[in-house]
Amino acid sequence: MSDNTLTIKALKEQLGETFAEQVVLRIKREGEYVEFTGGVVARRADALAGLLASLGMQHGDRVALLADNQPEWGIAYLAIVGHGMTAVPIDRLLKPGEYQRILEDSGTRAIVVSDTFRDDLHSIAGTLPDLKHVLSLEEVMASEANAAVPDSQAGPDDLAVLIYTSGTTGQPKGVMLSHRNIMSNVVACSQVISITHDDSFVSVLPLHHTFECTAGFLAPMYVGATVSYVGSLKSRDIVDTMKDSKATIMLGVPLLYEKMFQGIMRKVGTQPVVTRTVFNLLMGVVKLGEKFNKRMGTALFRSLRDKGGLGTIRFFVSGAAALPPEVSMGFDRLGLRVLQGYGLTETSPVVSVHRVEEVPKPDSVGPPINGVEVEVVDPDDTGVGELVVRGDNVMLGYYNNPDATAEVLKDGALYTGDSGWIDEDGHLHIAGRLKNVIVTRAGKNIYPEEIEGELVLSPYIAEVLVFGAENAASGEEYVRAVVVPDFEYLEESGTPADDDSLAALIDQEVRERCRNLADYKRVREVELRREEFSKTSTRKIKRFLFQSGQAAQSEDASGQ
Repeated sequence: MSDNTLTIKALKEQLGETFAEQVVLRIKREGEYVEFTGGVVARRADALAGLLASLGMQHGDRVALLADNQPEWGIAYLAIVGHGMTAVPIDRLLKPGEYQRILEDSGTRAIVVSDTFRDDLHSIAGTLPDLKHVLSLEEVMASEANAAVPDSQAGPDDLAVLIYTSGTTGQPKGVMLSHRNIMSNVVACSQVISITHDDSFVSVLPLHHTFECTAGFLAPMYVGATVSYVGSLKSRDIVDTMKDSKATIMLGVPLLYEKMFQGIMRKVGTQPVVTRTVFNLLMGVVKLGEKFNKRMGTALFRSLRDKGGLGTIRFFVSGAAALPPEVSMGFDRLGLRVLQGYGLTETSPVVSVHRVEEVPKPDSVGPPINGVEVEVVDPDDTGVGELVVRGDNVMLGYYNNPDATAEVLKDGALYTGDSGWIDEDGHLHIAGRLKNVIVTRAGKNIYPEEIEGELVLSPYIAEVLVFGAENAASGEEYVRAVVVPDFEYLEESGTPADDDSLAALIDQEVRERCRNLADYKRVREVELRREEFSKTSTRKIKRFLFQSGQAAQSEDASGQ
């Protein structure tokens, strides 16, 4: 592709020209869908850009964006980035003090904020001398202002967005992504998962997050596909939106797919004996077909998918964390393909993803996307080492943080801090974060993520964190797990949830799941917690908050 096409401005212009009459964004409001064509999106983005320019915003100025998931979020994003300013998307789940730190660090001059957050924003605006303008998203979208549209001079290597990481490991850093970074990822994603203007996306993830913004908003806009926004994350709203929009693709995180799959299987379990018997017979046929590389669930479970509102789905995409292989395989057996991928905010974000036409490898995150190279450095005797990424998608660096940038960017390559390996087919496999690894006295590396993935397969376990703990007497490091039981399932199944019964049950479940692991990886101590772990907006646990052993709110513990 030419450099001229590797800008958000080029994408916005294409919306207004090639897809002017195509419905590209839609959302249900007061029972009716409000739809936006490519032409309307482009015109409204130009109008907002003109307003910002009339207020003195110039090329490279930071303009923050804080709003709920809705078409207007995307229009504002295109207005800011498509006209040479730099967007600072803010997580809507943050608190005012956290907004303040981001706005201060980024030097934001204006913010477009939806009415939901205006009071919070005004409570801190007086402490931000650089912040000159607070604009209501609802008001500017309803305005008929005709300010002159600025002539954007943004080039492919100019800063497009400044994204503050969600902070699973501590203090957020400002990731600088250029137009080239983002658009190279947009183009590659649209190619490798073969999306077209006929596709219909359902958007459930927060738009400020790079995964949803790149792959769930910009990539569909690039090909003229339609994106429908879900009013809430309730299962019924998601399913209804899928049905209404005849959805073909949805991006999600593992927790969403785990809950969806569990819900399907629970629903099957409540059916009459005859229905359950037929289901089990069909599942047996599907499993038999796997031995001959035949995907039979697509045909055999068509009626089940239709009844569940999933009949038009081509595939799901899972990112942001590891998807348990059993969940991926379970969906595949029902005729629903889940394309698991891997990426980081620092890589715009997609590094690798499964392809629709390939035989699924549920324990991998697929091969690298077009234009991206991945190398394993300093591998151990099993081939596991740090993953290093090269490509046009690799960030410019961390804003105002040269030391942190130098730690991870070397000769244009990103040292991810993730450990993994590459198999004979070129598929990536993620072991875990290098900082989380537990090293035994025998020199064995234990990756907590592997154990966590095994334990959450228990229907009685909702969440789990695994750490290394040290025996005070011997100095030996061993594996310790903090477990949040699935109280919803306990109630549904009539299982006692008093402290003693729960401790015994979870102890047994952990023992059972650990049978699938090598002896040195098995959990030796379990601690129960009755509250969910604190999470980021993409439902990843903020591990750093619990590293010191403060995770448990309950004093219940049982030794393994």
